[in-house]
Amino acid sequence: MNAPSSPLIDPASGIPASDRELVARLTQAEAELISGLPSDDPNDPKRRKRVGHTAEEIEDQPLCILRTLAQNEAVMPRVATALAARAPKRVVLTGCGDSLACHIGLRSLWEQATGLPCLPVQALELAYYPGALIDAQTIVLGLSSSGSTPRTVEAMLTARQRGAATVALTNTVGSAMTDVADHTLMISAVRRGWPTQASTAAMAAEAQLAAALGQGLGRPDLPAELGTGRLAGHVAQALAATKEPARIIGRRLSGTPLLHLCGAGPGYAAAKFGAAKVKECASGHAIAHRLEEVHHYTSTKRGETMVVIAPTGPSRARAADTLRQVRAWGGRSIAVLSKGDTALGDLADDAIFLPQVPEELAALTFTTPLQYLALHMALAEFDGSDNA
Repeated sequence: MNAPSSPLIDPASGIPASDRELVARLTQAEAELISGLPSDDPNDPKRRKRVGHTAEEIEDQPLCILRTLAQNEAVMPRVATALAARAPKRVVLTGCGDSLACHIGLRSLWEQATGLPCLPVQALELAYYPGALIDAQTIVLGLSSSGSTPRTVEAMLTARQRGAATVALTNTVGSAMTDVADHTLMISAVRRGWPTQASTAAMAAEAQLAAALGQGLGRPDLPAELGTGRLAGHVAQALAATKEPARIIGRRLSGTPLLHLCGAGPGYAAAKFGAAKVKECASGHAIAHRLEEVHHYTSTKRGETMVVIAPTGPSRARAADTLRQVRAWGGRSIAVLSKGDTALGDLADDAIFLPQVPEELAALTFTTPLQYLALHMALAEFDGSDNA
């Protein structure tokens, strides 16, 4: 199999030959991995096995957060101190897929914690079009569960070449990411199923790093909400509150050919997670929209369903407009809301309510009902196939 090429493999890219060889190996390996992914056939045993692992891994998320934060308890202050010593002027967060969604979900937390401008950038965009964004006063944090995602490694190599301080978050000891980064934080999670705990545990570690860097830069003390037990507890409560309603709604949605999801800020990150889980677990397709962009097109056609993710925060009023607009277009809506927001819930055909958390942490908890939705969409497909 011929792997897709990369401009960084070309000697004209200016990166060392050893780095070019690394990129070529990783790109080839990724192409081979993709060719072995499960099909959409509900009778595909590889698909059924992976969805089964996903169900187990959803439930283990609080424990994974506790393990991850305990594992990094000693190294986190050292990394934060080293980063603060660089007198950084900006933070750039990079990754692909769910990793990028993690960064989008925590952007506002990073900025509040550190006082620095923070920009999530898709890894290919950062690797190939860095412009003037990256310099010696930039922190670049790359997230890759495998530690070998080619575009994320390329982004880190580009950042290193430009003198940035680099931090890798990965599940995999000794991976390429750990070799190219200045600092590494390990994520204690598995990915036998589709990514769930690998994302939430990474977000918990990233949130604590942001707070620790803020302390190093003279910002306020670590907020209680970012403590190890509190973060795991928030996810445990969200799982308990959403498991049953998401099961009922997910089975009802099974077989849906296209599901729309939308949100703003951390809610948009949750929408991206949800769309990814539907595409991975179920046979249908899903699209994540930015909340405002829903209103600039006929985004939901008659009979289609829009999931509106709206934790309590500044975009709540626009989420209400969105629910009304979906109804006017002849679509159905599911609202994923903070507990007690019955006024917004009354505008939707179905609603799922989560315990209140600061909006800056909403991506961590509001992804849980979407994981369950996708899981039960898939399990209902399996049931239908078995009964056919």
